[in-house]
Amino acid sequence: MKYAQKRNGFKGIKKAVSVAVMGTICLTAALSVAALSKTVTVTDGENTMTINTMNPNTNVILESSGIQLGADDKLVRTDDNSNNVNISILRAFTVDVENENTAKTVTISDSAVADALKAAGMTLSANDSVSLSAKGAKGDKEETEIKISRWYTVNLNLRGQQSTAEVPAGKVKDALKFLDITLEKNDTLNADQEEELYDGIDIIVDRTETRTVTKIEKIAYDTKTEESSELERGIVKVKTKGVEGEREIVVNETVVNGKVVASEEVSNTVVSEPVTKQVIKGTKGKVDHFSTSSGDITVDDGSMTLTDTNGDTVKYTRTLTGSGTAYYSEEEHPLTATGRDARYGVVAVDPDIIPYGSILYIVSNDGEVVYGYAVAGDTGGALWEGTAIVDLYYDTLDECCVFGRRDVTIYVLDGVPESKTYEN
Repeated sequence: MKYAQKRNGFKGIKKAVSVAVMGTICLTAALSVAALSKTVTVTDGENTMTINTMNPNTNVILESSGIQLGADDKLVRTDDNSNNVNISILRAFTVDVENENTAKTVTISDSAVADALKAAGMTLSANDSVSLSAKGAKGDKEETEIKISRWYTVNLNLRGQQSTAEVPAGKVKDALKFLDITLEKNDTLNADQEEELYDGIDIIVDRTETRTVTKIEKIAYDTKTEESSELERGIVKVKTKGVEGEREIVVNETVVNGKVVASEEVSNTVVSEPVTKQVIKGTKGKVDHFSTSSGDITVDDGSMTLTDTNGDTVKYTRTLTGSGTAYYSEEEHPLTATGRDARYGVVAVDPDIIPYGSILYIVSNDGEVVYGYAVAGDTGGALWEGTAIVDLYYDTLDECCVFGRRDVTIYVLDGVPESKTYEN
């Protein structure tokens, strides 16, 4: 009895184990199916579908999706680590590729313009532009048109105004039309309108005009001078007033872009003759008499002569007026800048104004001092600085103090020997 119960208990245990094993097998099978299943997303143009499949083969996936590929269609597949698959169908379409010289039709499945250009064997330059447009369906394919337009940079000089412009390929006349430039009657173009454009071409439009211009020019009058001994020297009287004449000049001018580039005189006519100006110039010398503490002095500027206090008459070439000073020396035998002995009758000057060796006659303007004859034989700081025109040598300090500083007139003599300076 106990044995039978044991056997029945053993059978129950075996049954429970069997059920557990089968459950494990089913779970493992379910996990294996899940691990092998793929989620596939198929994109075909605007259509997208998602399917689950145990077979990852692309052809099987397409067949189960009811998708067929054309000869020129392309497929792009990507698999990730999460059993997800993405399949994109790139349907072939035709593209008309056209530039200014060539037109080709190519079939591509990529939408990039570069791929169409590559398929057509065309390349773009820096000045090219591309336009893309859809032409619609033709048969079972969509058609697209790509046009390549070549552009050039032109250097434009339009009636004197310079600029640059971008124009499409063509001829010079096409560029003018594109730039809305109309050649008018007086315009000239530097290039043939049928010339093909190229990058950097110069297009010059000049406006050339011819005009006639009338000008009035003045004619200068001459001056005629008569001398009169009845008028004192330095006096000038106008006998006849001078009047300018006039001449009419007609000129043909060539004007390019507003600037005169050439002119041709057509006529030159005197409208009125000038009137000569006539003047009378006095030559009569002015005679001045000066009474000084040392005697009378007479100066005749007509004959350019001076009569000294001793009655001797000498000629002079010019006169100078300015501030005079005095100096002396305590040395026993002083020498001057020219090597002369310092003595009465040797004066200091600026040699650029009064050259060394010039014989002079010097009188103070107030008439109180007649220094008399002197030779320009020395110089000094005051002379170079221009604070004095002459520095008179005296033998004593007292004499210098008596003279002090006063204005003097210097007569530069002609034909007088230096020995005359010892007679003062």
